[in-house]
Amino acid sequence: MILVIRRILAVLAACGLVAAVFAYLGSYVGTTMDSRDRWEILLTIGIFILVLPMYAVDWELMKRRFSFWKAFSQGMPRWVIPTITLLGVFAAIHFFLFLIQSQAASPQIKNGKYVLDSHGKIVKELTEREYLRLKGAELRMFATGWMFLYLVPATYWWFPRERVSAELSLGTRTT
Repeated sequence: MILVIRRILAVLAACGLVAAVFAYLGSYVGTTMDSRDRWEILLTIGIFILVLPMYAVDWELMKRRFSFWKAFSQGMPRWVIPTITLLGVFAAIHFFLFLIQSQAASPQIKNGKYVLDSHGKIVKELTEREYLRLKGAELRMFATGWMFLYLVPATYWWFPRERVSAELSLGTRTT
């Protein structure tokens, strides 16, 4: 029964990962986060729904900041940690690129004009093309973060680590 629940959570995380990949790809063809459906809120909430049970199941592992990844990767295929790391770097690159491109401001439409807005102050007026390019970059920034954040619970729930959990609860050290 526990394995079935783990698999369901892993599949949900994989669905979130796939949705994030589609959002990333869609950002190159005009998809933005300005839709009325607010689908990006569901993607963000989904991360919490999948990560909070990780904390409940493996609280001791989650508290260990310095040895977390070592303990996390035990019992998993070798590709898991390098893939998570690469996605984390990919997300960080997109974050910093967006900060540079947007001058740390938000592309918005104010009074019918395309602008970069920083806490109510207009930093720069934009052309429609610049605005759409920045909105695509904004979505790519979020999508890469979602990919990273969904891959962690997907691998956690798919690859059971009962042995590691038992060792941590007994207080033995994993090497």
